[in-house]
Amino acid sequence: MKLFLALSLLLVAANVEGYSGLPHPLALASSFSQIYHQLDKIDLGNCSLANVFLSLNATNPPLPAPSTNLKLKYVALGRGTQNYTCPSDALSDSKTTIKPQAVGAAATLFDASCIISSSPALLHEVPAIISSTTLGSLTFMAALVAQGTRSNNLIIGEHYFDTDGEPVFDMALSGSDSWIATSKIASTPAPKSTSGSSGNVPWLKLGYKKGNGIQEVYRVVTSQGEPPSTCAGQNATIQVDYAAEYWFYG
Repeated sequence: MKLFLALSLLLVAANVEGYSGLPHPLALASSFSQIYHQLDKIDLGNCSLANVFLSLNATNPPLPAPSTNLKLKYVALGRGTQNYTCPSDALSDSKTTIKPQAVGAAATLFDASCIISSSPALLHEVPAIISSTTLGSLTFMAALVAQGTRSNNLIIGEHYFDTDGEPVFDMALSGSDSWIATSKIASTPAPKSTSGSSGNVPWLKLGYKKGNGIQEVYRVVTSQGEPPSTCAGQNATIQVDYAAEYWFYG
């Protein structure tokens, strides 16, 4: 099953790089070897987070640290869309400077506990890969991986905005009654990636408004999600694919 996951990651990586086929055979062999050996010692789900710590040194300024009385409860990969709207009178104006307005987000949360506890560097590479992969493909892959291992379902929760416009994270899909509706505590621009790409939504620290079992949420290592610079030539509603790591404390 680790062989299946490594091949899946390679196919996704080839797609992200914009190739019509697989990378050069030598590059493919090298990438396969690196991914396979990293996965070889990693269980894929439901691992202890007792020795895992969130590093906040990548941004300037850094986000505030988690509250000292809290423990890390979940680390998840989120894949979904950041959602925006444009006023109808701006859509046909090629010179408009009106910017799309954020109206929320929706994402599926995949368990990343075993990857982060075994290889943080590997986890930090994944958002850039899955942000350009269809959610249906990821969901199907997660179901197959979970079925072929001793882990539970790797899909552990969902992220959405409620009718009050509050970001909500619900872990019911993992069998837990933990959930939280949040408000923003702090935001910082995403660091530039090593490839120099931009368009990644900011890193966030979110705090408790209501819920159960979770008190603080971090959105870090973001990939994509930023809207077009103006509404010119856009639709009234805009969905921009994104991925990120989510860290939950309670």
